[in-house]
Amino acid sequence: MNQNKIDSIIKHLIASHTTISTMESCTSGLIASLITDTEGASSIFPGGYVTYLNETKILVGVDPAVIRQYGVYSPECAVSMARTVQKNLNTAIAIGITGTTGNLDPNNDDSVQGIVYFCILYQDTPHIFTFQTDVSGMSRREIKQLYAEQVFAELEALITAK
Repeated sequence: MNQNKIDSIIKHLIASHTTISTMESCTSGLIASLITDTEGASSIFPGGYVTYLNETKILVGVDPAVIRQYGVYSPECAVSMARTVQKNLNTAIAIGITGTTGNLDPNNDDSVQGIVYFCILYQDTPHIFTFQTDVSGMSRREIKQLYAEQVFAELEALITAK
């Protein structure tokens, strides 16, 4: 997905006065960056969090019990991340994303290379996605871009559904 397509999605949100926020782990703020590459995005994007460490996720409001019970690399964690940022920043849409880019996490047995979990909270409904692909030979930047593109494709489908 190119930036023109992402611009179109964000311009749709701007035109409809629909706010959006993000809590990102594996994409390291790339989704937020791509949102704010669109002129006027400040009217609908109050901000987001990059929460690479579990402690940071918990610090901003993710329930530690979710991480303990399901693991940080789980759909449940992605939902909790989205709910947390939506509550903290009071937005109509919230995105939570967690997964592994490249090498496995040496501190966590739950990490699986090439699997990402994300949640898009839209119209008070959590839309939960798991994306898995072979990322061998890809750079971390390429993997983050691929994951971000998946998020924008699903976001576009949600906001343009009739």
